Amino acid sequence: MKHPLVKEIIFSREQIQERTKVLAEEISQYYKEQKTESLLCIGLLKGCIPFYAEFIANYNGNCETDYMVVSSYRGGIKTSGEPKILLDVNTPLKDRDVLIIEDIIDSGFTLEYIKHYFINRGAKSVKIVTLLDKKVGRKADIKPDWYGFDVDDEFIIGYGLDYQEKLRNLPYIATCDTDKLKDWKW
Repeated sequence: MKHPLVKEIIFSREQIQERTKVLAEEISQYYKEQKTESLLCIGLLKGCIPFYAEFIANYNGNCETDYMVVSSYRGGIKTSGEPKILLDVNTPLKDRDVLIIEDIIDSGFTLEYIKHYFINRGAKSVKIVTLLDKKVGRKADIKPDWYGFDVDDEFIIGYGLDYQEKLRNLPYIATCDTDKLKDWKW
């Protein structure tokens, strides 16, 4: 059943799972060719959780997992443009191949900041996989190395993406009916 704040479901759970499996196969092959002994997969919480879990379940290689909390939204629907690290990675990054796993690239500020941050901490390589790539309105000079789907410049919810920490648990990706948000009561 569709949530009342959903304008349109754009990717079903099945579509997401199938695309994630393909991404995991491509990335597994890439790191196999690079002779990476153990890939460090770093998820940017909280939005990455469903995609991250699906990805690592399908990744065919040795990997370690870690997480960060980085925010540039602070509860709204538009980025503030100022990334803040709220929880840092605990795993040493020096001489490691790092794969950042993200739910969506929007403005690109957060990922640009984190990629440089990891390189400055000595990572051997830093690549990015994102479930959704919102190219329209990109403000930072960053592109994912792999992505699942392109999305238009709309507010997206579900499958990890939220509105004020809610709706992350929707089993699909949808556009949000932002007109309803003005008067919405939880």
